[in-house]
Amino acid sequence: MTDFIFLRPYAFVLLLPLLALFYFSSLKKIKQQSYISAHLLAVLTKSAPKKSKLNMSLLLFIFSCLVITALAGPAIPQKTALAKNDLHTVILLGMDNTMYADDLKPSRLAMTKQKINAYLTKNKTGNTALIAFSGSAHVISPFTDDHGTLTHFIDALNPSVMPEAGSNVVDAMKLAGSLITPLKPDSQIKILLFTDQLTTLQAEKIINYVKPLNWPVDIVFIGTANGSVIPLPEGGLLRTHTGQLIVAKTPLTVLTDTASKLGGKLIDITKLEKSLTDDFAADDSNTLREVIVYKELSYFILFPLILAALLFRRGYILLIPFIIYFPESSYAKDIALDLYKQGQYQQAADTFQDYTWKGNAMYRAGKFSQAIEFYGKDNTPVSHYNRGNALAHTGKIKEAIIAYNQAIQLNPNFQEAKDNKNILEIWLKKQSTEDKDDEVIATLQKKNGNIEKALNFLKALPEESGNLMQKRLQLQQKNKAN
Repeated sequence: MTDFIFLRPYAFVLLLPLLALFYFSSLKKIKQQSYISAHLLAVLTKSAPKKSKLNMSLLLFIFSCLVITALAGPAIPQKTALAKNDLHTVILLGMDNTMYADDLKPSRLAMTKQKINAYLTKNKTGNTALIAFSGSAHVISPFTDDHGTLTHFIDALNPSVMPEAGSNVVDAMKLAGSLITPLKPDSQIKILLFTDQLTTLQAEKIINYVKPLNWPVDIVFIGTANGSVIPLPEGGLLRTHTGQLIVAKTPLTVLTDTASKLGGKLIDITKLEKSLTDDFAADDSNTLREVIVYKELSYFILFPLILAALLFRRGYILLIPFIIYFPESSYAKDIALDLYKQGQYQQAADTFQDYTWKGNAMYRAGKFSQAIEFYGKDNTPVSHYNRGNALAHTGKIKEAIIAYNQAIQLNPNFQEAKDNKNILEIWLKKQSTEDKDDEVIATLQKKNGNIEKALNFLKALPEESGNLMQKRLQLQQKNKAN
């Protein structure tokens, strides 16, 4: 019994007002008895004073103490289980036009995608977030343990889908901070910056931002010091506006100095997999650890109290606190979640009562039209955001933008909705204003090969409610083969 614990010990704070109430109630009775003696009270009331066999005040006090104890969640260890440590990795991936340089074969871009995907496939512990940056920074995926989905996002990325050219690494680092800040204080953090360029001024800014926060940053450099010209996918070489040929050289000196000041390492992209795998092997904190699973005993206290309440006159009134504070037993939702996690999305949708969860199940099943219908029945930022993602997958680009706008109106700080809306608006601006959606999609297919490939850039996973501590994005359906 040494492992007996309370899951919610803060509930014992309720004992303070209970003690105060019991004290003042007892004090009031003592004062009343001091005003009129018992034998005079009997004459005035024409009856002898009756001695109560039960001290109701004391009984109610004990009764309330047991309720508070049940609320505190007494529990005993039931079993042990293996769990992953809480490692959170943020990948910052530069996507400027210099990534087309071919000093790494077949190109910097192709080499980087290959190495990151190999690393994600081999190291599956922890959660990973992905941020792409060029002239602006964008969250491609929040923290997720589904590395298979991340590889699809990475495969779809290229400089042509970024809104503007450049290398705004400072904004990318601040965007990473916005993902890290909501995590638990004891969470393990790792930042991997993939870039082929960095100025001294940018280095100074990210050092001033990151160093006080003590976040470890490893810099993975892409390219060579000698560099190369930059072949463009549409043909020709990248030049300045004056026609001068651009040679992309990787500033190894600046990158080395910055990594050192940030307390991290400078890693060659060609040796990425080995370097980071060695780090995981050397760090015992990244291995599985044993955790204790506790069984709560509140029910064994509450059920007898409910039966005892029925023994009192008008005892049904005493059931009200139990109805209010009784631990939530949402068995239907638990069953639906189990079906959802097992991939039985149709059965899960039929079992869920919440329309957003129904929509998430249909979304994961690839039935976007039904998902849109369920999302439309909820007027929340998340439901409108998810509906916009589903509309985008069905090719209804303009309707998707409207859905994102509705999400932003309800939550002006909904950054993911803003990012997706901006991406779709940029695509539409390149088309004729008289084009219909079908014509827009056809044009995108001609430019990018496949609309699905372009849509992979969206954070198009349904955002799920999760628990009260943290929202979590789940797995996206597998992308169709290009």
